[in-house]
Amino acid sequence: MKKLLLSIFFACLVFNTFSQGYEIKIKIKNLKNDTVMLGHHFNAQLIPDDTLTLKNGEGIFRGKKDLPGGMYFIFMPNHNYFDILIDKKQKFSIEADTANFLSTTKFKDSPENTVFLNYQIFLNDKSKIADELKKEREKNVSDAGKVKQIDAQLNQINEDVKAFFKKTVSENPTLFFSKFLKATTQVEVPETITGNKDKYYYYKNHFFDDFDISDPRLLRTPIYEGKIDNYLDKVIVQDPDTVNQVVDIFIEKSRTNKELFRYMLVHLFNKYAASQIMSSENIYVHIAEKYYIPEADWSDKKFIDELKDKVKRKKNCLLGQIAKDIELQKLPTDSVALNLLLGTFKPITERGIEIDKSKANEATKNNMKVELLSSFYNQFSGIVRLSEIKAEYTVLWFWTPDCSHCRAETPLLYKSYIEKLQAKNVKVLAIYLNKDITDWKEFMKDIKSWLEFVKENNLYGWYNGWSPFDAFRPNYDISSSPVLYILDKDKKIIAKRVGQEQAVEILEELLKEKIK
Repeated sequence: MKKLLLSIFFACLVFNTFSQGYEIKIKIKNLKNDTVMLGHHFNAQLIPDDTLTLKNGEGIFRGKKDLPGGMYFIFMPNHNYFDILIDKKQKFSIEADTANFLSTTKFKDSPENTVFLNYQIFLNDKSKIADELKKEREKNVSDAGKVKQIDAQLNQINEDVKAFFKKTVSENPTLFFSKFLKATTQVEVPETITGNKDKYYYYKNHFFDDFDISDPRLLRTPIYEGKIDNYLDKVIVQDPDTVNQVVDIFIEKSRTNKELFRYMLVHLFNKYAASQIMSSENIYVHIAEKYYIPEADWSDKKFIDELKDKVKRKKNCLLGQIAKDIELQKLPTDSVALNLLLGTFKPITERGIEIDKSKANEATKNNMKVELLSSFYNQFSGIVRLSEIKAEYTVLWFWTPDCSHCRAETPLLYKSYIEKLQAKNVKVLAIYLNKDITDWKEFMKDIKSWLEFVKENNLYGWYNGWSPFDAFRPNYDISSSPVLYILDKDKKIIAKRVGQEQAVEILEELLKEKIK
């Protein structure tokens, strides 16, 4: 018996099917005037559907609408429950004794549950015998003959269980229980298939032979989500294109039922939104753009509008895409030239404050500050374009000195770059994330902080770049800092949003592969 877990999301689902109603009479010995609950399974959760106060242990769960098919439970005051199956026939009775449910429970007018109960009794009996044999085996582990005899008995129990399974399914082909039983089985690769590759493809191609993704009844069991996730996470290749193809198949198969479709779409959307695997963002964008935005009519307009903006940003910089070009002003590569730049800050800052205080309109002020800004960055050492950097791998490091994490990580990345990567034709473009020029004083203060940080930490061995006008933020989905991208020699994005330590490990591994 298990403890009750309540659902948050799916408890409110409404099923608009043609209704005859349900009527489940129960009589439970040793429960007098207690309250019991009828609910259904949903993966690892138990979700309530109806409650009933018994009178002398008897009562009727009754509703005007049919219950969706699936595995249900009767939950009792002691927090234990027993399972029942509900499908087309929804008017039946149950009689049980809390002392021993399996041996005392009886169903009337429910062939589905009678078969289900008999199967549970059979497994329970075999399990007890197997447990005793295992204890006996442990006591006689030094007696090879005895161990062999017990192992033979255990093997026979397994064969008996398999035979009873097949018998139950073959004799009850139209029952939901038979479909559920088959859905719990694992793929058995024929012994005639010997190669590992052939075994894998057989296993993958036959994974859903006995599991009907399109059957909404299986959703109301403990096994549906686990089967889906197991296939996505452990069976198929974790390549975005491959996963997207499987996601498309799953979603299309779920269209047999409105609630099944909603579950499938929400589950897959949330699964890849929360995933920490880099390639998951590609899948998340695919699901959002192709299905969620146009079809999730249960989501409010604000959420959909925000999702549209998020997808638009992320589509610019997905794994496997060629990175958008960036044009930046380069900082000088020595402290003398950097000191000269720092010496120009006071007059430029004061001039910008004067512009802010002037009576000119905002457009004019903005133009004047842009002109002033141009006179400042023209003192830099020229332009660097991402597309013109020749390297086996290029690291983009978006950062700002007012970010504590950036201040801690930037010197560490620089040290690793100089010691481990620079000599191996890896380049780093460290991009300063400038502030808005509206508040000129704060704007110049932040730039000064950037230059001083570069000087204090001697960050002259890589490209230090900046541009107040290049639209790299939306092109790289920059909303916080730091953000790191790794590009190959063709500027294709091969890793993103990883920490500097992990980035160095990835690059070292890639460089090792190049040597091989």
